Amino acid sequence: MTEESLVTTAQRLQPQLLDHFMNLINEQRLAHAYLFNGADGTGRQQIAQVIAMRLFCQNVTAEGLPCGQCAECRRIMAGDHPDVVTVVPDGQRIKVDQVRYLKSEFTKSAVEGNQKIFIVDQVERMTTGAANSLLKFIEEPVGNTVALLLTANKNLILPTILSRTQIVDFIRVAPSALAEALATAGVIPSQRYLLSTLTESVQAAKALTAEDWLKNAQVSVGQWFTAVCAGDERAFVRVQTELLPLATNRDLQGTILDMIVQAWHDVLRQQNATLADDQLAFPQVAKLSRQLAQRLSVDRLVAIMTLTLETRSQLAGNMNFQGILEALTLQILAQIPR
Repeated sequence: MTEESLVTTAQRLQPQLLDHFMNLINEQRLAHAYLFNGADGTGRQQIAQVIAMRLFCQNVTAEGLPCGQCAECRRIMAGDHPDVVTVVPDGQRIKVDQVRYLKSEFTKSAVEGNQKIFIVDQVERMTTGAANSLLKFIEEPVGNTVALLLTANKNLILPTILSRTQIVDFIRVAPSALAEALATAGVIPSQRYLLSTLTESVQAAKALTAEDWLKNAQVSVGQWFTAVCAGDERAFVRVQTELLPLATNRDLQGTILDMIVQAWHDVLRQQNATLADDQLAFPQVAKLSRQLAQRLSVDRLVAIMTLTLETRSQLAGNMNFQGILEALTLQILAQIPR
């Protein structure tokens, strides 16, 4: 992504938020700590970078935006500005060494001016100890600093951090706009609705469809779902033989869990109305979903949905993925009338 397209993308995704922050900077009313809460694809990273560019830009436009052309803007885009410190997870977590680096940087004065900005993406991946360490510097900022903490799920953030930052909730991308973008990207109709529930980023959607990963996952989750709904205990075996091979890293494990949530959400949504196949995450098991919607009570479905939703927090708590799925399978089998 070029510097020019970065500003354009931020304007397209979050025009009101972009205007708001540009005005805050112009009026010198920027707070020292924000939590940007928004799903992937809603523009939280782009807005954070444009804020950094605007703080250092040498040729601000007449509209009050960073030019994207000057040396300062280019250095920030290249990740080469000493007063713009960016941290992203190293693997699955933000590690101790990264937090030590952050802490050391927080205590330093700006190198080239009087301003310093910190951008920490996926802050929910910090350990509790690391997050508490970061909290100290949010509470006691040194000099003219701004901390932008970015997350896709503020519910996973420590309450102490939530209470000491200004929370900015990013507007979700309109489903129609995302569906159109997915169609333009060549995503087949049977995968579009499912993808729209998993991500709001076309780039992330393309990554999931690469090498038929989503196609295979959609089939495997659908087969697991069919077995569970039939009360077939072989669903337990499918966890190891079909689902585990697809979940090769923590992110994909989370995606599998999210897909299972959507399989049951298809059923719940059809309690009061029959939906077209293209409005379902798993159109290949649409007939079964409709049958279950009539067969199971709302209370039973809500209980199953609660079980599926809890799996995400279990994964975030570093529980074993296979154990999570096997326990979920047994719990749902117990809920299905024979």
